[in-house]
Amino acid sequence: MTSNSNGEPSLSSRAMLCSLSISVWSARKHDAEASEEIARQHGAQTDVGRYYKTLLPKAALAEIQNIVSDARQQHYFMTLPWDDNGYRILPAAAYMDHTEKMRALSDRFTAAVEALVNHFGQLFEDAKVRLGGLLRPDDFPSVEELRSKYSFETKVMPLPDANDFRVTLGEEEKDRIKRQIRASVEASLQVASRELWQRLYEAVSHMAERLEAYKVTEGGVEHPFRDSIVTNLVKLVDILPKLNVTGDAELERLATEVRASLLVDPNELRNSEPLRTETAKTAEAIAERMKMYMAGYSASASTGGGVAA
Repeated sequence: MTSNSNGEPSLSSRAMLCSLSISVWSARKHDAEASEEIARQHGAQTDVGRYYKTLLPKAALAEIQNIVSDARQQHYFMTLPWDDNGYRILPAAAYMDHTEKMRALSDRFTAAVEALVNHFGQLFEDAKVRLGGLLRPDDFPSVEELRSKYSFETKVMPLPDANDFRVTLGEEEKDRIKRQIRASVEASLQVASRELWQRLYEAVSHMAERLEAYKVTEGGVEHPFRDSIVTNLVKLVDILPKLNVTGDAELERLATEVRASLLVDPNELRNSEPLRTETAKTAEAIAERMKMYMAGYSASASTGGGVAA
C-alpha cells in the first residue's frame, strides 16, 4: 500500500476508478419510405420529420430495461463522480459490495438476453402482424447478431498517483506534471465530496418537507409520505462511510447524527404526531446546518482549500 508524505495511505490505495458499460438493442428503426410517404400525404418536404418503427412490443424488452436501469442506479449510488469519460470513483471499502451487486445484475442481464433470444423467432412472427406493410425483414438482426448487440461490462483502473509518475524528464518538468496530477485529482475529489454532502442534504431536507406536510384530518390523510423517506436514508448512511474517501470528519459526524435521530419507523411517524413533529424539526435543523456548511465548503474549494492528494 502506498503512502503520502505523512505516512498515511495515499488516495490511490483507498480508491480506484470504475466504469459501467451496457449495450442493448433499441428495437427501433428509421423507415425512410414511411417518412417520405407521410410527408407526401401532408404536402410537406421530406426533411421535416423522421418516422421510427418500434420493432418489438415494450413488454418483450421490459425485463432487460429494468435490469439496465437498476444497474446504472446502483453503480451511481455506490460510486462518486470523476470525469466525463464514463469513469467514477469506487472506494476500496465499497469494492466488494459493488462487485457482488454488479455480478448479480450481470447474471440477471445475461439470463434476460437469453430469454429474448429464445423467443425471438416468435417475436418476429408476431411483428408481421404488428407492423403490417411496414415490416422489413432486414430491420431485424439474426439470432447471433441480436446476442452480440447486448453486453454488460465493468472496468477498473487505478486512480492517478503523482508519486507513480516515472517518465524520464528533467526534474523541474516532472515536478510540474506531478503538481498537475495532484491538482486534477484534488479537484475531482472535491466534486465527489460535494456530491456526498448533496446526497445527504437532499435526503434529510426531503424528509423534513414530507413530515411537515403530512396532516391527519377528519377526511383522512393529506400529503401522505412513503416509507422511502426513511429507507433511502438508511441506505445512504450505510454506504456513506465507505464512500467518504477524503475522510471528511464533519460529514461522518452528521451521518452518525442522522442515524441516531432520523431513522425512525415510518409507521410510528404516521401514527404519532409528537414524534413526527419532533423528527421533522430535527431533520430541518440538520439540513440547515448542512446547508451552511456546504456554502462554506464550496467557498473553501473555490479558493484552493481542499483535500491533499
